[in-house]
Amino acid sequence: MINVFNRKEICITYDINEQARVRDILKNNSIDYEVATKNLSSPSPLGGSRDSTFGVDLSRCIEYKIYVKKTDYDLAMHLIQK
Repeated sequence: MINVFNRKEICITYDINEQARVRDILKNNSIDYEVATKNLSSPSPLGGSRDSTFGVDLSRCIEYKIYVKKTDYDLAMHLIQK
């Protein structure tokens, strides 16, 4: 099981195809992973709002962070290198 104390980040991307590529590699090599997503165009948690998306590249509005167990980090990094 992956948790905050035994995980390490291997990838941050805004590209849905890149996160799918990394996930496929990890899955095909039986490496457990966790994906955290953040919608950068959603309202601020502090009560402010982001009313407009004018000038924002909407294909880059979701941030994907991929984590693996610390013990799998070196292998995972080796496998996902292009």
